Amino acid sequence: MELPAILIALEGPSGAGKTTVARAVAGRTGAEFLPEAFALLSPAPSLEYSGPDGLFELERILLVEERRRFRRALAARRRGRPVVADTGFFGPLTYTAGLVALGLAPRSVLVRLLREAGRRSREGPIGAPDLVVYLDVPESVLWRRAAHDPVGHPRGLFSRHLAVARRERTFYRQTLSSVLPDRVRVISAAGSSVAVAQRVVERARSISPVRSSRGVLERVMEAVRAVSEPGRDEQGTPSAATVKKATRSHRLSSGR
Repeated sequence: MELPAILIALEGPSGAGKTTVARAVAGRTGAEFLPEAFALLSPAPSLEYSGPDGLFELERILLVEERRRFRRALAARRRGRPVVADTGFFGPLTYTAGLVALGLAPRSVLVRLLREAGRRSREGPIGAPDLVVYLDVPESVLWRRAAHDPVGHPRGLFSRHLAVARRERTFYRQTLSSVLPDRVRVISAAGSSVAVAQRVVERARSISPVRSSRGVLERVMEAVRAVSEPGRDEQGTPSAATVKKATRSHRLSSGR
């Protein structure tokens, strides 16, 4: 099973199976597997933080690593090898935007992070995959997987993460599609990892490399600013008050 020399980024909520599917795609096609940013950091930063400054510093560290892993992906693509990334490169921005929109973080943190992203982009490109594949999973499945989480993350943190994930879902399914026309696909993550990997490969076969990523980050940043505006939650999304109550007994954590 072959793929063109392209960069594929798998997105989706925690528990969607991004890592397993990415490894399955790499194993079946010979693509290079690119772990998520957190997995590449040594020593790994704590995912717990206190206050806006702590949140900004955590996401800044992840943003710097996102730029490094994007450069690594581009190098592999230049060698003629396809790359499948466990999550894309905009996560620090979209996750922070979700927290802001839910009233769980001040907008000043996102403003600082966007400014940092702009500064980093002048040192080198950040984050324009050739194809973004969003793995769609029913929330009932995500809750079931959370209940069997071997790490034992607090349920309250998962509630908050799921609330943010709903907003990220809208971003990837709708907003990013306008920024990267014809380069965002949504597939069902139901079934075995092999079956899902096959769906990813089928969507990727007709994709060609992006010739230039110039201006992409700027358009993504504008889109992130727009979706971070606090407003009425989507139907079924816990309110900010509900999520805060659920996490009151825990230190703040990125939850991912």
